[in-house]
Amino acid sequence: MTAESSLGRVRDAFDLMDKLDRLQTEAELRDALLAFTRSCGLEFFTVTQLPQPCERVAPHMLLTVWPHNWLVHYDRSGYYAHDPVVRQCGRTVDPFLWSSVPLDVGLQPKAPRIMGEAAELGMQEGFCIPIVDVTGFQAVVSMAGPRLTLSPHEQRALHLLGYYAHAAATRLSRRRRQERIAQDLSTRERDVLSWLAMGRQAGEVAEILGIGEETVTTHIKRAKEKLGTRNTTHTVVE
Repeated sequence: MTAESSLGRVRDAFDLMDKLDRLQTEAELRDALLAFTRSCGLEFFTVTQLPQPCERVAPHMLLTVWPHNWLVHYDRSGYYAHDPVVRQCGRTVDPFLWSSVPLDVGLQPKAPRIMGEAAELGMQEGFCIPIVDVTGFQAVVSMAGPRLTLSPHEQRALHLLGYYAHAAATRLSRRRRQERIAQDLSTRERDVLSWLAMGRQAGEVAEILGIGEETVTTHIKRAKEKLGTRNTTHTVVE
């Protein structure tokens, strides 16, 4: 790879960053990112929140071009809790190559199998950008392909692009969730969450709305189920 072509990719990365804020749909964002990552030899990418170890990965993905069969197999096999790349995301805020991740077989005996099966699907190498979002939840932008030859300048450009990609994916995902919320939540559920957002406790909300505190709790529980959120605070944020 020539220095000129490397600098060309860096310029392309910055041009794409300028473009991301103007994209209006997740499909547009996916296509724009995929066109760029393919120019780097990366056929796959995902922008995802990192779930708890006992949770599935798929529901937390904001944007993805990932082999569907691998994702299904990964979740069914419970690989997330044994993935050395995931473990590395919890240990650093710096971007890293998959090949640089130590395989601690004693701690994660399934790690070699996970990396081997990923390689069989064309994901021999990858590049991860750990991110902590504004709500405190950890996220990652991960890219993968059969080979990866990135100069230090390109890796730094990808690092910055990852933050822009995560911000754009979060913005579009939030818009989609808000549209779903408007359709799925009942008027009473929205009332309860609105009062909680203003700092009221469940008992106070019950008194304001003229309903029982158990009814308030039921509305919160149903809202959690509809939004797929982890707790009351997360539900109110959504």
